[in-house]
Amino acid sequence: MRQRLCLGVVALGFAVVAWGWDWNRGEAVASPIAQSGLVNTGLITHVQDVEGRPLRVIIIDPALRVMGVYDIAKDTGEIQPKSVRNISADLRMLEFNSSSPSPAEIQKTLDRQ
Repeated sequence: MRQRLCLGVVALGFAVVAWGWDWNRGEAVASPIAQSGLVNTGLITHVQDVEGRPLRVIIIDPALRVMGVYDIAKDTGEIQPKSVRNISADLRMLEFNSSSPSPAEIQKTLDRQ
């Protein structure tokens, strides 16, 4: 668990280096490093900026199949880890929380055609 948290913090560090934080505007902005195309960590990052809420940073390491979610306070820049999860087992499920028709039902219909 501690190793995964450290990995998440390192990954978040890459995201911060790649995007940076403009304290005057209170928002994430592309840094010169990101704009130059020099950052290629293999990580997938997504930033959600919803008014009235902390900045949410989602980082996925496809090689390790780990996903981390972090909130960053817009006024102070404090980083709070929300969730870190190994998604390997999740990605092996055939379906979960699916409404009708389920993927299996669709496949059966296709098989009959």
